[in-house]
Amino acid sequence: MRVFSTVLLCALALPALITGRTIKFANRCNQDIWISPLTNAQGPELAPGIVRLGQGADFSYQIPDGGWGGRFWPKMGCDGSGQNCEVGQSIAPCLPTGCDPPAETKVEFFFPVLNDGSDVWYDVSLVDGYSISAEIIPSSIQGSCTHTRCAMSLDSCPMEREVGDLRVIKNGRTVQCLSPCKKWNYPPPFGLGRPESEGNGLYYCCPTPPIYPEECRQSIVVETEYVKLIHRDCPTAYSYSYDDEAGLHNCPNNVNFEVNFCI
Repeated sequence: MRVFSTVLLCALALPALITGRTIKFANRCNQDIWISPLTNAQGPELAPGIVRLGQGADFSYQIPDGGWGGRFWPKMGCDGSGQNCEVGQSIAPCLPTGCDPPAETKVEFFFPVLNDGSDVWYDVSLVDGYSISAEIIPSSIQGSCTHTRCAMSLDSCPMEREVGDLRVIKNGRTVQCLSPCKKWNYPPPFGLGRPESEGNGLYYCCPTPPIYPEECRQSIVVETEYVKLIHRDCPTAYSYSYDDEAGLHNCPNNVNFEVNFCI
């Protein structure tokens, strides 16, 4: 009986001996999507790279024990390799007509070395814009480690007084909503192609230097219709460059995540 009790205690302790961390992506959209990972500079590529998810399907990326940092975004209408996409092809190889604006709904993570005591950091970034709704659900909800739900709609993409219509329209339909900064600095036909250092681009985009965080947080960007929309429909996401209080979250080292698109 004593031997059985010892085995049982060991078995109960196993969940604490984390051997890996995962991010599970689920597709709740009415079409296939492709999950595209991009590793931060000089980090390890996350296997197996771009993953196609059919309607209702899910896939889990395994995070290296040595740590990983980067972002993911959804793409749509892609070829068999997950490239040449109708929506979300914002990095090379670009379409013959050029790359899309980087206005996808992005989810970003930084995982330190497993079990080193450091926190995991994550966010939903809508700094450049958004495409489809999304949520991030940590396996442990506590403090800043919280459910981040972004239920914004493309139908709500606003008009801004200075930069105009923020919608990205392709083949007669709205596929993305640009942030005021991205509308300002992205080349035509989707943006105005103006330098961030010119006029109010300084305050829509807040390049540092010369604009530092506190100055940015008190500038015209926080009064834009876009930022108001994000703060209303996705209050725990980044809506502009220094929106850290709303957007940046940290969790215990051994956390896993679920990311759902089209919530």
